[in-house]
Amino acid sequence: MKLTNNQEVREVPLPFSDGLLSAKLWKVKNRFVASVPELGLSCYGESDTEASFRLFTALLKYYRQLKAHKEKLGEKGLNHLVVLTRWMEGIEKRMSGGSTADPRSQRESNLVTLSSRRPRF
Repeated sequence: MKLTNNQEVREVPLPFSDGLLSAKLWKVKNRFVASVPELGLSCYGESDTEASFRLFTALLKYYRQLKAHKEKLGEKGLNHLVVLTRWMEGIEKRMSGGSTADPRSQRESNLVTLSSRRPRF
Protein backbone atom coordinates (compact mmCIF):
# COMPACT_ATOMS: atom_id res chain seq x y z
CA MET A 1 0.00 0.00 0.00
CA LYS A 2 1.36 3.33 -0.99
CA LEU A 3 1.68 6.01 1.67
CA THR A 4 0.09 9.35 0.84
CA ASN A 5 0.91 12.76 2.33
CA ASN A 6 -2.30 13.09 4.35
CA GLN A 7 -1.80 9.82 6.26
CA GLU A 8 -0.48 10.09 9.80
CA VAL A 9 2.58 7.90 10.31
CA ARG A 10 3.41 7.05 13.91
CA GLU A 11 6.66 5.67 15.19
CA VAL A 12 5.79 2.72 17.42
CA PRO A 13 8.03 0.93 19.89
CA LEU A 14 9.41 -2.33 18.60
CA PRO A 15 9.72 -4.74 21.52
CA PHE A 16 13.30 -5.34 22.67
CA SER A 17 14.79 -3.04 20.04
CA ASP A 18 17.89 -1.11 21.02
CA GLY A 19 17.29 1.56 18.41
CA LEU A 20 18.52 -0.41 15.39
CA LEU A 21 15.00 -1.09 14.21
CA SER A 22 12.19 1.39 14.04
CA ALA A 23 8.60 0.43 13.40
CA LYS A 24 6.11 2.72 11.74
CA LEU A 25 2.33 2.43 11.86
CA TRP A 26 -0.35 4.06 9.76
CA LYS A 27 -3.90 3.47 8.59
CA VAL A 28 -5.01 3.02 5.00
CA LYS A 29 -8.78 2.99 4.55
CA ASN A 30 -9.92 0.40 7.12
CA ARG A 31 -6.61 -1.47 7.56
CA PHE A 32 -3.56 -0.71 9.65
CA VAL A 33 -0.04 -1.13 8.30
CA ALA A 34 2.99 -1.80 10.51
CA SER A 35 6.38 -1.61 8.84
CA VAL A 36 10.11 -1.85 9.58
CA PRO A 37 11.64 0.32 6.84
CA GLU A 38 15.20 -0.86 7.53
CA LEU A 39 14.20 -4.37 6.47
CA GLY A 40 11.47 -3.57 3.99
CA LEU A 41 8.89 -5.60 5.91
CA SER A 42 5.24 -4.60 6.24
CA CYS A 43 2.26 -6.33 7.80
CA TYR A 44 -1.43 -5.50 7.78
CA GLY A 45 -4.21 -5.92 10.31
CA GLU A 46 -7.71 -4.88 11.26
CA SER A 47 -6.32 -3.02 14.30
CA ASP A 48 -2.99 -1.43 15.18
CA THR A 49 -2.41 -4.20 17.72
CA GLU A 50 -3.01 -6.93 15.15
CA ALA A 51 -0.71 -5.29 12.60
CA SER A 52 2.02 -4.82 15.22
CA PHE A 53 1.74 -8.43 16.40
CA ARG A 54 1.90 -9.70 12.83
CA LEU A 55 5.01 -7.60 12.26
CA PHE A 56 6.62 -8.99 15.41
CA THR A 57 5.96 -12.59 14.32
CA ALA A 58 7.11 -11.83 10.77
CA LEU A 59 10.41 -10.51 12.15
CA LEU A 60 10.88 -13.72 14.12
CA LYS A 61 10.15 -15.87 11.06
CA TYR A 62 12.42 -13.76 8.84
CA TYR A 63 15.25 -14.11 11.37
CA ARG A 64 14.84 -17.91 11.45
CA GLN A 65 14.86 -18.07 7.63
CA LEU A 66 17.96 -15.92 7.36
CA LYS A 67 19.74 -17.95 10.01
CA ALA A 68 18.81 -21.26 8.35
CA HIS A 69 20.16 -20.13 4.94
CA LYS A 70 23.12 -18.06 6.12
CA GLU A 71 25.57 -19.60 3.62
CA LYS A 72 23.35 -18.63 0.66
CA LEU A 73 22.79 -14.98 1.64
CA GLY A 74 24.05 -11.98 -0.26
CA GLU A 75 25.26 -8.75 1.30
CA LYS A 76 21.76 -7.39 1.95
CA GLY A 77 20.62 -10.62 3.61
CA LEU A 78 23.73 -10.75 5.77
CA ASN A 79 23.15 -7.15 6.89
CA HIS A 80 19.55 -8.00 7.81
CA LEU A 81 20.79 -11.06 9.71
CA VAL A 82 23.23 -8.94 11.73
CA VAL A 83 20.50 -6.47 12.69
CA LEU A 84 18.00 -9.20 13.57
CA THR A 85 20.63 -11.18 15.50
CA ARG A 86 21.24 -8.17 17.76
CA TRP A 87 17.48 -7.76 18.14
CA MET A 88 17.08 -11.44 19.08
CA GLU A 89 19.94 -11.19 21.57
CA GLY A 90 18.06 -8.33 23.21
CA ILE A 91 14.94 -10.48 23.43
CA GLU A 92 16.87 -13.40 24.92
CA LYS A 93 18.63 -11.12 27.40
CA ARG A 94 15.36 -9.56 28.56
CA MET A 95 13.60 -12.94 28.79
CA SER A 96 16.42 -14.50 30.80
CA GLY A 97 16.80 -11.45 33.03
CA GLY A 98 20.36 -10.72 31.91
CA SER A 99 23.30 -10.90 34.27
CA THR A 100 24.11 -8.39 36.97
CA ALA A 101 26.52 -8.27 39.87
CA ASP A 102 23.71 -8.96 42.34
CA PRO A 103 21.24 -11.52 40.90
CA ARG A 104 18.85 -11.00 43.83
CA SER A 105 18.38 -7.28 43.08
CA GLN A 106 17.88 -8.07 39.39
CA ARG A 107 15.23 -10.65 40.22
CA GLU A 108 13.41 -8.26 42.54
CA SER A 109 13.37 -5.49 39.94
CA ASN A 110 11.76 -7.86 37.42
CA LEU A 111 8.89 -8.82 39.71
CA VAL A 112 5.46 -7.96 38.46
CA THR A 113 2.51 -7.84 40.80
CA LEU A 114 -0.47 -9.80 39.64
CA SER A 115 -3.96 -9.07 40.83
CA SER A 116 -5.56 -11.93 42.65
CA ARG A 117 -8.01 -13.96 40.64
CA ARG A 118 -11.62 -13.67 41.53
CA PRO A 119 -13.25 -16.99 42.31
CA ARG A 120 -15.61 -18.38 39.70
CA PHE A 121 -19.12 -19.17 40.79
